[in-house]
Amino acid sequence: MNAPRTRQSGFHLILIVIVLVVIGIIAALGFVWFKNRDASNGSGSSASTSTDTKSVQWMFDEKALRWVVQSGKAPQCKDPFVFDQTPIDISQATSLLMPGSYRGFSYKPHGGFRLDTSVDGAVEVKMPVDATLVALTRYYEGTPPTLQYLLTFETDCGIAFRFDHLYTLSPAFQAIAETTPEPKIDDTRTDPNLPFTRTKFKAGDTIATKIGFPATRNFGFDFGVYDYRERNEISKNATWAAIHTMYPSTEWYARCWFNLLPEADAAKAKELGKVVVNPNKPNIVSDLCTDAPYTTLDFNGGQPTDG
Repeated sequence: MNAPRTRQSGFHLILIVIVLVVIGIIAALGFVWFKNRDASNGSGSSASTSTDTKSVQWMFDEKALRWVVQSGKAPQCKDPFVFDQTPIDISQATSLLMPGSYRGFSYKPHGGFRLDTSVDGAVEVKMPVDATLVALTRYYEGTPPTLQYLLTFETDCGIAFRFDHLYTLSPAFQAIAETTPEPKIDDTRTDPNLPFTRTKFKAGDTIATKIGFPATRNFGFDFGVYDYRERNEISKNATWAAIHTMYPSTEWYARCWFNLLPEADAAKAKELGKVVVNPNKPNIVSDLCTDAPYTTLDFNGGQPTDG
């Protein structure tokens, strides 16, 4: 009578061992799967870059004088479009350069940030929104010749932005800079015959940690925004357009970016835009910012006023 019970107990013991082995195998497979998934997602890494192989690519049609989608399908931009953050802590800026005005003999569709109280040009310049780095140029400018960096970014929906006069790049961007041609004096051109790896970055990623020209304590950097989807209003003026035929890809599509900053910083930007940077030219001029009292067409027939 006791023998059958012994065999039954032994069977139950074997069954328990089999179940435990199966559970162990499932747990091991699950661990491997989660580990591989985390590795593929970059878990545990502070880098937020990725090689861009699938995003929309825009190009300027020289015949039609407009931007078109070269590959991919452009999504709708959020409406209204506002950057996720301001490129710098705006409290560090002493004034802003107006986009769409002459500085010297050159027309500047971009604006910029001035940091005249800085002692060394140290400031964190950050990505204002998720975007793809599509061009990076290093060059020398000024006396003494100072290494500068010019970077252009594009969003899939057609908003582009550009930084210039960055002095020290963050490690991620410096690594990309090292792959570009050696810098030359006053030459910001890119070589279309050299491949450039388009790279995606996230809003908040640090682009640079110093700006400007340390030797002369000239601390500021350029920031320009361009909307590929439609020409700006001033470019629809025939008189203005006839003057600005050399660089339509930027001058006709540039935007006043003050209102594209987050609300609190947009209000500060408008106030900083009223600060006179050059006492010899006290008029606030912008072809793009509607808050400016003058456009370039109000002086010298829209031509440069220096000379």
